[in-house]
Amino acid sequence: MSNRDVQPFQFACPKCEERISFTFGKADIELQGATEIGFKGPFQGDNPFVDLHLDFPAYWGKYEMGMTTFMRVTQDIGMDAYHHLNHRLHMLNMIYPLHADLRSIITQYKRGDLENFEKTCSRIPGVELKSRKQEDVLAALYSATSIMSSPFTIHENNSELSKQAPKMFLWLHANHPEMTLKFIEQILDNGFLRNLHHDCLSLYPRLIAMDLPFRPAFFYDYTADDQLGGVPARVSTADFDICSNYYKDLAEVFSRQLTFLAGLNNLLKRGDSDSFEESLKKTKARKVRQELENLNSFANVDLGNKVGFIDDCFYRIGMSAIDNKLRNGIAHYKYDYQESRQIVTYYPSKEGMSREKFHETSFMDFIRKSLLLFREVHSINHIIKAALYYCVLVLRKHV
Repeated sequence: MSNRDVQPFQFACPKCEERISFTFGKADIELQGATEIGFKGPFQGDNPFVDLHLDFPAYWGKYEMGMTTFMRVTQDIGMDAYHHLNHRLHMLNMIYPLHADLRSIITQYKRGDLENFEKTCSRIPGVELKSRKQEDVLAALYSATSIMSSPFTIHENNSELSKQAPKMFLWLHANHPEMTLKFIEQILDNGFLRNLHHDCLSLYPRLIAMDLPFRPAFFYDYTADDQLGGVPARVSTADFDICSNYYKDLAEVFSRQLTFLAGLNNLLKRGDSDSFEESLKKTKARKVRQELENLNSFANVDLGNKVGFIDDCFYRIGMSAIDNKLRNGIAHYKYDYQESRQIVTYYPSKEGMSREKFHETSFMDFIRKSLLLFREVHSINHIIKAALYYCVLVLRKHV
């Protein structure tokens, strides 16, 4: 059992695919899709055995007396790692009841509703609005996003980016002042920075609302990711359609963040946000790539190709978070999900009306990739935060 106060469980019958669900922590367990029967242990294997847990990957297969999910997890990662993992899960238990206020604070910021923004800040522990100055509003906002993301992200990475990103903008201000100002004014005037920032912010409360399928994905921070393919790990409750939409939106926001990174990288390398590496500007057939004419053209490049056009990026992009075949299958609604096996089958190729070429992945692997992609979006959001502070504190501009 988890320490979460309300624990909804869900799985599908391996014979008929009927969805079976029940919830602990409420007055009524609310069993749906099945009938409760009398049972005398130990389990003999006459019926399918399903192991469920909200916090850890649960395993299916032959029943072993005493080999609970907790026992398997602590054997796999050790007690020290378990205690650290348990601390993050405890943080999540404390955060998810605040979901409504955390969602409100994002909505109020985007609308510029500072009166209600201030009221909401006062209700969230750890969030304080010192004044209605832009820098203080941003400080309160990022205290809220820090709270929302803390169980899902790696503290050391967040700390390093928070320190290094402002230094990068100060370096650009000192070494390429005119072209840096031109870049900033461009992304302010066309709304790109504001829209990108707002899109990033919208992803945070949605993640808190989906804490259930993401909880067991934390386990793979403490063991090798390659176990995802070898261990038949399942998520005990999930709505795949909601999760797939979130992954699609993460990928879309990440693609636009790459445009922001490309502009900064061009500034750092060549002193001009529109100047891409010369060797990349021509195809193998020696034709000019129109998409690298300037940053605005680059924004239209597909996610799958964008990373290759950012030469020696100052920010190390986590390639394990990017799965273009999976993204294409999800984005174009070309996938099937079998809940009893928790297997996602997706069809990324252009095959006309046919669906013959396919790939399969476990739902746990899918959730893990979603978590890694959120971390990328969150990390780049630290750089966006530094850009906003640079605008407000150095350039004295309104954001």
